[in-house]
Amino acid sequence: MKIGIFGGTFDPIHIGHLRVAGEFAAAFGLEKVLMMVAATPPHRDTPIASPEDRLQMVKLAVQDYSLLEASDIELIRKGPSFTLDTVKEVREIAEGALIWMALGGDAFALIRSWHRPEDVLAQVHLVVLTRPGSPVGLMATLPEGISRRYTLSGEIYVHDSGATLRALPVSPLDVSSSMIRKAVSEGDSIRDLVTVEVLQYILQKGLYRPETT
Repeated sequence: MKIGIFGGTFDPIHIGHLRVAGEFAAAFGLEKVLMMVAATPPHRDTPIASPEDRLQMVKLAVQDYSLLEASDIELIRKGPSFTLDTVKEVREIAEGALIWMALGGDAFALIRSWHRPEDVLAQVHLVVLTRPGSPVGLMATLPEGISRRYTLSGEIYVHDSGATLRALPVSPLDVSSSMIRKAVSEGDSIRDLVTVEVLQYILQKGLYRPETT
């Protein structure tokens, strides 16, 4: 079985997340993509919406996508949302599965500050999402002690553990969670930026209104 991990704060989840997750699944023939809701991201600002609200929005957003599944693994676990702990837990739950993990170029650029990045890269097929025409220097970003453990095969870097590292150009969409939060706080429409169910949830719960931020 091939399982993907697509993590984020999803504050809120939007159509860009859904499209890219679908492209990620299609590119590698994944049978399931776990939309991993981060609890306390070590390198990002604290989310505005509660973990419960963010998880519920992801559940609503993926309900019509057979390959996408909301995951609360990081919400249940105490402490910071370290990638290594998440990978280990997914490997334990889906014993024998091949694990693929997607992340944006901005997150990959911070890999030197990750918790035990060498162990993450040895255990998972890592896919760095990029915009077409905007290449990422994969090896230049890694600490030298880690980069020397890779060999290049075509456009794929192969770790001596057998795990791989590669870039995947995905469809660019001019949408972000911060853009949506700003629009809601100013009373602007976000109808084309999120699913109908997520829009209704945001309105019903009064999320991202000035008094809640």
